[in-house]
Amino acid sequence: QQRLFELTERAADWYHDRLRTGPDAAAARSYLRGRGFDAEEVARYRIGWAPDGWDLMARSLKVSAADLEASGLGFTNKAGRLQDFFRARVLFPIFDERSRVIGFGGRKLPDTEGPKYQNSRDNVLYNKSKVLYGLNWAKADAVNHDEVVICEGYTDVIGFNRAGLARAVATCGTALTEEHVQQLKKFTRRLVLAYDADSAGQAA
Repeated sequence: QQRLFELTERAADWYHDRLRTGPDAAAARSYLRGRGFDAEEVARYRIGWAPDGWDLMARSLKVSAADLEASGLGFTNKAGRLQDFFRARVLFPIFDERSRVIGFGGRKLPDTEGPKYQNSRDNVLYNKSKVLYGLNWAKADAVNHDEVVICEGYTDVIGFNRAGLARAVATCGTALTEEHVQQLKKFTRRLVLAYDADSAGQAA
């Protein structure tokens, strides 16, 4: 497990550096600027870019197939080659309560193919039924205000932080579970739902 934590940290650094310096990340940088992200926010949330190559990250980090698959960062494709799990996506590292990188949430750029969001699959480190994005930042403010705000996505959490509400967390593309609530009860018993106004948000 410790080796996998070291791998996800290295991957987060690699993706973040690619966003900041990669020529292929120009469209991603432009997209983030258009969404109001400045350099300080990109650094704080360690936002990254997964390039559109089959195995660029896997080859750069030189890790075993077993570790790549166990961490959810890659898999062996039908041709028997290692392949990156995330490709051509803006990446938001997902942290556990102790600020360790346990997974990633990927968003495709506008006018590109594929599902809008792609999250890490459940693996040794990451379980979507238990993970709350932003809990590592929100827990202190949740205790101070005896309240936590639960929203739908990464950018919602960041938006709440911009507005001065540091006690926001997000379920990572899944419904609010009993495990989520058990985690939050360690900090407060007052949970405020701030889901989207669309039908999916209201149903959730």
